[in-house]
Amino acid sequence: MLPDTWIIVVNWNGAELLPRCLAALAAQSHPAHILVVDNGSTDASAAATAAFPSVQWLPLGRNLGFAAANNAGFRVALTAGARWIAIINTDVEAEPGWLRALVTAGEAHPQVGLLGGLLLFADDPSRVNSTGVTLDRFGRARDRDFGIAVTALATSEGPVPAVTGGAALLRGDLLRQVGLFDPAYWAYYEDVDLSFRAAEAGFGCWYVPAARARHGFGKTFGVDSPRQRFFLARNHLRFVATHLPAWRAAPIALAFAALRATVKAPLELARGRPALAAAHLHGAVAGGQVAMGELLRRSRGACPAVPPGAEPSSPSSA
Repeated sequence: MLPDTWIIVVNWNGAELLPRCLAALAAQSHPAHILVVDNGSTDASAAATAAFPSVQWLPLGRNLGFAAANNAGFRVALTAGARWIAIINTDVEAEPGWLRALVTAGEAHPQVGLLGGLLLFADDPSRVNSTGVTLDRFGRARDRDFGIAVTALATSEGPVPAVTGGAALLRGDLLRQVGLFDPAYWAYYEDVDLSFRAAEAGFGCWYVPAARARHGFGKTFGVDSPRQRFFLARNHLRFVATHLPAWRAAPIALAFAALRATVKAPLELARGRPALAAAHLHGAVAGGQVAMGELLRRSRGACPAVPPGAEPSSPSSA
Protein backbone atom coordinates (compact mmCIF):
# COMPACT_ATOMS: atom_id res chain seq x y z
CA MET A 1 0.00 0.00 0.00
CA LEU A 2 1.30 3.45 -0.93
CA PRO A 3 1.82 6.08 1.80
CA ASP A 4 -0.87 8.73 2.22
CA THR A 5 1.73 11.42 1.52
CA TRP A 6 3.02 12.04 -1.98
CA ILE A 7 5.80 14.22 -3.36
CA ILE A 8 5.51 15.55 -6.91
CA VAL A 9 8.59 16.73 -8.78
CA VAL A 10 7.91 18.44 -12.11
CA ASN A 11 10.90 18.03 -14.40
CA TRP A 12 11.98 19.50 -17.71
CA ASN A 13 15.50 18.62 -18.88
CA GLY A 14 16.66 18.45 -15.28
CA ALA A 15 18.96 15.43 -15.53
CA GLU A 16 21.77 17.29 -13.77
CA LEU A 17 19.49 18.43 -10.93
CA LEU A 18 17.39 15.30 -10.34
CA PRO A 19 19.98 13.10 -8.56
CA ARG A 20 20.52 15.52 -5.67
CA CYS A 21 16.83 16.46 -5.45
CA LEU A 22 15.62 12.85 -5.43
CA ALA A 23 18.34 11.69 -3.03
CA ALA A 24 17.21 14.34 -0.55
CA LEU A 25 13.57 13.29 -0.95
CA ALA A 26 14.44 9.61 -0.53
CA ALA A 27 16.13 10.51 2.77
CA GLN A 28 13.02 12.16 4.25
CA SER A 29 12.10 10.97 7.74
CA HIS A 30 8.38 10.99 6.84
CA PRO A 31 7.32 8.22 4.44
CA ALA A 32 6.15 9.41 1.05
CA HIS A 33 5.66 8.17 -2.49
CA ILE A 34 7.70 10.20 -4.98
CA LEU A 35 6.36 10.93 -8.46
CA VAL A 36 8.42 12.66 -11.16
CA VAL A 37 6.21 14.26 -13.80
CA ASP A 38 8.26 14.88 -16.93
CA ASN A 39 7.45 17.72 -19.31
CA GLY A 40 8.83 16.15 -22.49
CA SER A 41 12.51 16.20 -21.54
CA THR A 42 15.07 15.50 -24.25
CA ASP A 43 18.03 14.89 -21.94
CA ALA A 44 18.89 11.94 -19.66
CA SER A 45 16.16 12.71 -17.10
CA ALA A 46 14.56 9.27 -17.45
CA ALA A 47 17.85 7.54 -16.70
CA ALA A 48 18.54 9.86 -13.76
CA THR A 49 15.15 8.99 -12.28
CA ALA A 50 15.57 5.25 -12.95
CA ALA A 51 18.53 5.30 -10.56
CA PHE A 52 15.89 5.60 -7.80
CA PRO A 53 13.78 2.42 -8.22
CA SER A 54 11.06 3.49 -5.78
CA VAL A 55 10.40 6.74 -7.66
CA GLN A 56 7.51 6.71 -10.11
CA TRP A 57 8.06 8.22 -13.57
CA LEU A 58 5.17 9.91 -15.39
CA PRO A 59 6.16 11.18 -18.88
CA LEU A 60 3.80 13.69 -20.45
CA GLY A 61 5.50 13.63 -23.85
CA ARG A 62 5.59 17.43 -24.23
CA ASN A 63 6.03 20.54 -22.15
CA LEU A 64 2.62 21.43 -20.69
CA GLY A 65 4.02 23.97 -18.24
CA PHE A 66 4.61 23.86 -14.49
CA ALA A 67 0.95 24.23 -13.50
CA ALA A 68 -0.52 21.59 -15.81
CA ALA A 69 2.29 19.12 -15.10
CA ASN A 70 1.72 19.41 -11.36
CA ASN A 71 -2.00 18.92 -12.01
CA ALA A 72 -1.25 15.65 -13.78
CA GLY A 73 0.62 14.51 -10.69
CA PHE A 74 -2.08 15.81 -8.35
CA ARG A 75 -4.71 13.73 -10.14
CA VAL A 76 -2.65 10.54 -9.84
CA ALA A 77 -2.05 11.19 -6.14
CA LEU A 78 -5.66 12.12 -5.39
CA THR A 79 -6.92 9.03 -7.21
CA ALA A 80 -4.62 6.98 -4.97
CA GLY A 81 -6.22 8.62 -1.90
CA ALA A 82 -3.40 10.97 -0.91
CA ARG A 83 -4.06 13.08 2.19
CA TRP A 84 -0.98 15.24 1.70
CA ILE A 85 0.79 16.19 -1.53
CA ALA A 86 4.12 17.98 -1.51
CA ILE A 87 5.52 19.74 -4.56
CA ILE A 88 9.18 20.58 -5.00
CA ASN A 89 11.34 21.94 -7.79
CA THR A 90 14.22 19.94 -9.22
CA ASP A 91 16.65 22.64 -8.02
CA VAL A 92 15.55 22.26 -4.38
CA GLU A 93 17.24 19.95 -1.86
CA ALA A 94 15.14 19.33 1.22
CA GLU A 95 16.67 18.60 4.60
CA PRO A 96 15.69 15.18 6.06
CA GLY A 97 13.06 16.63 8.41
CA TRP A 98 11.48 18.95 5.82
CA LEU A 99 8.42 16.87 5.03
CA ARG A 100 7.78 15.68 8.57
CA ALA A 101 7.81 19.25 9.88
CA LEU A 102 5.25 20.33 7.27
CA VAL A 103 2.93 17.35 7.82
CA THR A 104 3.12 17.75 11.62
CA ALA A 105 2.15 21.42 11.35
CA GLY A 106 -0.65 20.57 8.93
CA GLU A 107 -2.09 17.95 11.26
CA ALA A 108 -2.00 20.46 14.12
CA HIS A 109 -3.87 23.10 12.10
CA PRO A 110 -6.83 21.50 10.29
CA GLN A 111 -7.92 24.75 8.62
CA VAL A 112 -4.54 25.20 6.96
CA GLY A 113 -4.50 23.98 3.38
CA LEU A 114 -1.04 24.99 2.16
CA LEU A 115 2.24 24.96 4.06
CA GLY A 116 5.72 26.16 3.22
CA GLY A 117 9.02 26.13 5.02
CA LEU A 118 12.25 28.07 5.15
CA LEU A 119 13.95 28.20 1.76
CA LEU A 120 17.65 29.09 1.78
CA PHE A 121 19.87 29.91 -1.16
CA ALA A 122 21.80 26.78 -2.15
CA ASP A 123 24.80 28.90 -3.15
CA ASP A 124 24.72 30.75 0.17
CA PRO A 125 22.73 28.92 2.89
CA SER A 126 23.41 31.78 5.29
CA ARG A 127 20.81 33.86 3.41
CA VAL A 128 17.05 33.44 3.12
CA ASN A 129 15.40 32.83 -0.24
CA SER A 130 11.81 32.75 1.07
CA THR A 131 9.61 32.33 4.13
CA GLY A 132 6.45 32.44 2.04
CA VAL A 133 4.93 34.88 -0.43
CA THR A 134 3.45 38.32 0.17
CA LEU A 135 1.95 40.92 -2.18
CA ASP A 136 3.00 44.52 -2.60
CA ARG A 137 0.45 47.30 -3.11
CA PHE A 138 0.41 46.62 -6.85
CA GLY A 139 -0.45 42.94 -6.45
CA ARG A 140 3.05 41.71 -7.32
CA ALA A 141 4.17 38.51 -5.57
CA ARG A 142 7.29 38.85 -3.44
CA ASP A 143 9.30 36.25 -1.51
CA ARG A 144 9.10 37.28 2.12
CA ASP A 145 12.47 37.92 3.85
CA PHE A 146 14.29 37.56 0.51
CA GLY A 147 18.04 37.93 0.88
CA ILE A 148 18.26 38.60 4.60
CA ALA A 149 20.75 36.76 6.80
CA VAL A 150 19.43 33.67 8.57
CA THR A 151 20.91 35.01 11.80
CA ALA A 152 18.73 38.12 11.44
CA LEU A 153 15.53 36.22 10.60
CA ALA A 154 12.78 37.12 13.07
CA THR A 155 9.76 35.63 11.27
CA SER A 156 8.10 32.99 13.42
CA GLU A 157 5.80 30.11 12.53
CA GLY A 158 2.34 31.23 11.52
CA PRO A 159 0.04 32.48 8.77
CA VAL A 160 1.39 33.80 5.48
CA PRO A 161 -0.62 35.17 2.52
CA ALA A 162 0.66 32.56 0.05
CA VAL A 163 3.16 29.74 -0.39
CA THR A 164 5.77 29.33 -3.08
CA GLY A 165 5.32 26.40 -5.44
CA GLY A 166 9.05 25.74 -5.34
CA ALA A 167 8.62 23.70 -2.15
CA ALA A 168 5.26 23.33 -0.42
CA LEU A 169 2.79 20.88 1.10
CA LEU A 170 -0.87 20.83 0.08
CA ARG A 171 -3.78 19.18 1.84
CA GLY A 172 -5.48 16.67 -0.44
CA ASP A 173 -8.96 17.76 0.66
CA LEU A 174 -8.10 21.34 -0.28
CA LEU A 175 -7.41 20.29 -3.87
CA ARG A 176 -10.55 18.17 -3.97
CA GLN A 177 -12.62 21.15 -2.83
CA VAL A 178 -11.14 24.20 -4.60
CA GLY A 179 -9.43 22.55 -7.55
CA LEU A 180 -5.85 22.34 -8.74
CA PHE A 181 -3.48 24.91 -10.24
CA ASP A 182 -4.97 27.09 -12.95
CA PRO A 183 -3.09 25.81 -16.04
CA ALA A 184 -3.64 29.13 -17.85
CA TYR A 185 -0.78 30.57 -15.76
CA TRP A 186 1.62 27.96 -17.24
CA ALA A 187 4.36 29.03 -14.81
CA TYR A 188 4.55 31.71 -12.07
CA TYR A 189 1.65 33.01 -9.94
CA GLU A 190 -0.23 29.69 -10.13
CA ASP A 191 0.84 29.06 -6.52
CA VAL A 192 -0.35 32.50 -5.36
CA ASP A 193 -3.61 32.09 -7.27
CA LEU A 194 -4.27 28.73 -5.57
CA SER A 195 -3.39 30.23 -2.18
CA PHE A 196 -5.98 32.99 -2.68
CA ARG A 197 -8.64 30.57 -3.97
CA ALA A 198 -7.97 28.47 -0.87
CA ALA A 199 -8.43 31.50 1.38
CA GLU A 200 -11.80 32.20 -0.25
CA ALA A 201 -12.81 28.64 0.72
CA GLY A 202 -11.61 29.05 4.31
CA PHE A 203 -8.19 27.35 4.02
CA GLY A 204 -5.15 29.27 5.24
CA CYS A 205 -1.45 29.19 4.37
CA TRP A 206 1.14 28.48 7.04
CA TYR A 207 4.88 29.06 7.41
CA VAL A 208 6.92 26.32 9.15
CA PRO A 209 10.51 27.42 9.88
CA ALA A 210 11.56 23.90 10.93
CA ALA A 211 10.96 22.72 7.35
CA ARG A 212 14.25 23.71 5.73
CA ALA A 213 15.37 23.31 2.14
CA ARG A 214 18.03 24.81 -0.13
CA HIS A 215 17.00 26.36 -3.43
CA GLY A 216 19.26 26.63 -6.47
CA PHE A 217 17.61 29.94 -7.30
CA GLY A 218 17.00 30.34 -11.04
CA LYS A 219 18.48 27.01 -12.14
CA THR A 220 15.24 25.60 -13.57
CA PHE A 221 14.00 28.62 -15.52
CA GLY A 222 16.85 31.11 -15.49
CA VAL A 223 16.87 34.38 -13.58
CA ASP A 224 15.80 37.26 -15.84
CA SER A 225 15.46 34.99 -18.85
CA PRO A 226 13.05 36.18 -21.57
CA ARG A 227 10.59 33.36 -20.76
CA GLN A 228 10.62 34.24 -17.07
CA ARG A 229 10.09 37.95 -17.83
CA PHE A 230 7.17 37.17 -20.13
CA PHE A 231 5.33 34.90 -17.71
CA LEU A 232 5.91 37.19 -14.73
CA ALA A 233 4.60 40.18 -16.68
CA ARG A 234 1.56 38.41 -18.11
CA ASN A 235 0.62 36.45 -15.01
CA HIS A 236 0.93 39.41 -12.67
CA LEU A 237 -1.82 41.16 -14.62
CA ARG A 238 -3.91 37.99 -14.77
CA PHE A 239 -3.66 37.54 -11.00
CA VAL A 240 -4.46 41.20 -10.29
CA ALA A 241 -7.55 41.08 -12.51
CA THR A 242 -8.72 37.83 -10.91
CA HIS A 243 -8.21 38.55 -7.22
CA LEU A 244 -7.92 42.26 -6.48
CA PRO A 245 -11.02 44.45 -6.19
CA ALA A 246 -12.01 45.60 -9.67
CA TRP A 247 -11.60 49.28 -8.79
CA ARG A 248 -7.93 48.57 -7.98
CA ALA A 249 -7.27 45.89 -10.59
CA ALA A 250 -8.27 47.92 -13.65
CA PRO A 251 -5.88 50.87 -13.15
CA ILE A 252 -3.03 48.59 -12.03
CA ALA A 253 -3.43 46.41 -15.14
CA LEU A 254 -3.53 49.41 -17.41
CA ALA A 255 -0.58 51.15 -15.74
CA PHE A 256 1.70 48.10 -15.72
CA ALA A 257 0.87 47.10 -19.29
CA ALA A 258 1.80 50.63 -20.35
CA LEU A 259 4.93 50.68 -18.16
CA ARG A 260 6.29 47.45 -19.62
CA ALA A 261 5.47 48.37 -23.21
CA THR A 262 6.63 51.99 -23.21
CA VAL A 263 9.38 52.07 -20.58
CA LYS A 264 10.83 48.65 -19.74
CA ALA A 265 10.87 47.27 -23.28
CA PRO A 266 12.64 50.35 -24.76
CA LEU A 267 15.14 50.35 -21.88
CA GLU A 268 16.06 46.72 -22.51
CA LEU A 269 16.41 47.47 -26.20
CA ALA A 270 18.72 50.39 -25.42
CA ARG A 271 20.82 48.05 -23.26
CA GLY A 272 21.29 45.74 -26.22
CA ARG A 273 18.97 43.01 -24.91
CA PRO A 274 16.30 42.68 -27.61
CA ALA A 275 15.02 39.33 -26.33
CA LEU A 276 14.19 40.84 -22.94
CA ALA A 277 12.65 43.87 -24.65
CA ALA A 278 10.40 41.58 -26.68
CA ALA A 279 9.48 39.61 -23.53
CA HIS A 280 8.34 42.77 -21.76
CA LEU A 281 6.37 43.91 -24.78
CA HIS A 282 4.68 40.56 -25.36
CA GLY A 283 4.01 40.18 -21.63
CA ALA A 284 2.38 43.61 -21.54
CA VAL A 285 0.14 42.87 -24.52
CA ALA A 286 -0.83 39.36 -23.41
CA GLY A 287 -1.27 40.44 -19.79
CA GLY A 288 -3.39 43.42 -20.72
CA GLN A 289 -5.63 41.29 -22.90
CA VAL A 290 -6.14 38.55 -20.32
CA ALA A 291 -6.69 41.14 -17.55
CA MET A 292 -9.39 42.89 -19.49
CA GLY A 293 -11.02 39.54 -20.24
CA GLU A 294 -10.98 38.57 -16.55
CA LEU A 295 -12.41 41.92 -15.48
CA LEU A 296 -15.14 41.66 -18.09
CA ARG A 297 -16.07 38.16 -16.90
CA ARG A 298 -16.15 39.38 -13.30
CA SER A 299 -18.44 42.24 -14.24
CA ARG A 300 -20.82 39.70 -15.74
CA GLY A 301 -20.53 37.36 -12.73
CA ALA A 302 -19.25 34.63 -15.04
CA CYS A 303 -15.95 33.68 -13.37
CA PRO A 304 -15.97 29.92 -12.57
CA ALA A 305 -15.27 28.74 -9.04
CA VAL A 306 -12.75 26.24 -10.44
CA PRO A 307 -10.76 27.46 -13.47
CA PRO A 308 -10.97 25.33 -16.64
CA GLY A 309 -8.34 22.60 -16.52
CA ALA A 310 -8.02 22.80 -12.73
CA GLU A 311 -10.70 20.22 -11.97
CA PRO A 312 -9.43 17.51 -9.58
CA SER A 313 -10.56 14.79 -12.01
CA SER A 314 -9.76 14.95 -15.70
CA PRO A 315 -12.49 13.90 -18.16
CA SER A 316 -10.66 10.65 -18.88
CA SER A 317 -10.45 9.68 -15.21
CA ALA A 318 -13.78 10.98 -13.94
